[in-house]
Amino acid sequence: MLKSNASPKNCTKSQQILFEDAFKKSNFNYCLNLLHNKDQKGQNLIRLMRPLILRGLLSLILIQTATWAHAQSVYIIDGKVTDESLKPLAGATVFIDGSKIATATDATGQFKLTVPGAGSYHLSAKMLGYAAANKDVMLKERSANIDFKLAVKSVVLKQINIGTDKNWAQHFEMFKKQFLGDTPNALACKIVNPEVINFSTKQSMLYADADEFLIIENPNLGYRVKYLLKTFQYDKMAAITSYDGDVIFEELPGTGAQKQEWTRNRQLAYAGSLMHFLRSVFTNTALREGFVAGQLYKKDNKQYYDSKPVDFDTLVTAIDTNFIVLKFTGLHVTYSPDKVAQLLKSGTKETSLVVDSSILRKRLMPTSNQSVKPKYVSDLMSYVKQVTIDASGRVFSGYLLSFLIRGDWTYRRVADQLPFEYQPPVKLYATP
Repeated sequence: MLKSNASPKNCTKSQQILFEDAFKKSNFNYCLNLLHNKDQKGQNLIRLMRPLILRGLLSLILIQTATWAHAQSVYIIDGKVTDESLKPLAGATVFIDGSKIATATDATGQFKLTVPGAGSYHLSAKMLGYAAANKDVMLKERSANIDFKLAVKSVVLKQINIGTDKNWAQHFEMFKKQFLGDTPNALACKIVNPEVINFSTKQSMLYADADEFLIIENPNLGYRVKYLLKTFQYDKMAAITSYDGDVIFEELPGTGAQKQEWTRNRQLAYAGSLMHFLRSVFTNTALREGFVAGQLYKKDNKQYYDSKPVDFDTLVTAIDTNFIVLKFTGLHVTYSPDKVAQLLKSGTKETSLVVDSSILRKRLMPTSNQSVKPKYVSDLMSYVKQVTIDASGRVFSGYLLSFLIRGDWTYRRVADQLPFEYQPPVKLYATP
C-alpha cells in the first residue's frame, strides 16, 4: 500500500484511504476529483497530500519504465489455425520446434507465442485427425503473423499387440537404439507411449512414423520430450540411420539435488555439440571454445582435411547483430579444449595454430567392425551454398536440409538434445 507523510490534521483518514485505493486501481480521474475537493479549512487536498502524490507518481514512473523495457525485449509470433475450408480449429498445438515454447489455439483458432528475440524459428501446428503443418520464420521485426491451414489426415487404425508381436518388439528395440542413441542419456530414456509408432520393413530397411507425439522421459537431463516423428529409416546392411521430426521440451519436476545433477548433465551434453559449435561460429570464438575446424577436400576420390584451423572471418558474413551467413563446403571439426588450451599456452597465435605436423590428413571413417566410435570428431558438409545462423545456433532451413553430418555428432541423437533456450552456466572456453 502507498504510504503518506500527511498528518491527520491536514486530511482525514478516510480521504487518504480513498485516494490510495483509487491510485492503486489506476482510477486517476477519481483521484483528481478527490484532490480538488476542499477540506474543512477550505484548503485543496492536493497541497496537503503532496508527499503521497509525489511518492505515487514516482511509483507510476518506475512501473511505466519497467513495462516499456519489457516491451522492447518481447517478440511475438501470432496467427490462426484453420481447416481447408477456413473453419477455425480450437485446441490445436502450435509450437517452436526444438524449444520449450508451445501453446494451444483458442475457440477462434487464434494463437500467440512469445519468443526470446530475433532469430530463425521453425513453427509447427498439430491437431488430432489432421496432417501437421510447418513454416519457417526468420524473425527480424518484433512481431510476425503466421496462419496455418491443416488438411484432414486419413487415419488407419492398426491393431498392435505389443506383448505378443515378436517382430514389433524387435523393431521397437532397434528403433530405440537408432532414434535415441546409445549414450548413457539414451539408455536412461523411456518412451512412454510406444503404441503410437507404426513400423514397416522392406529388405534391409526399417521404417517408422507416428500419428501422435512420442512422449520420451529423459531422467538424466530432466526433460519430458514430445517428438512428432515424421520419418524414420534405418538401413541395417549399411548401418545408416536418418529421421526427421519436430520436438517440444518440458521441464521435469525434481528435487534440488536432482536439478543440480541435471545442470551438470546438460552442460556435458552441450559441450562439443553441434549447437555449441554453431554458437561459437556466430560469436567467432570457435577456437577459444575448444573447436579445431579444418577444411575438407576431395582428392583421387578420397577425402582429406586441412589440419590448420580455418579462419572463420573468411567464411562468415554478418547480416546484422542477430544473423550471420556461413559459406563452406565441408569442415572437419575436432572438439578438444584441453589440446587447444595447451597449444594456446605455448604462445602460438590462433591464426597460425596447426594441430598436426601434416597439412593434409586422410579422413578415416569408422567401419562396422570398429568397436570404438569416434569421440569429439565430426564432419560437417553443406548441402547448400550458404546457411543463415542465429545467435542460438538455429539454422533457418533446419539441420536436416542444410547439413550432411558424420562422426560424433551423429551419435548424439534425441536423448542428448537440448532446447534452444539452453545456456550453459559458465562459458566453455579452452583457457590456457
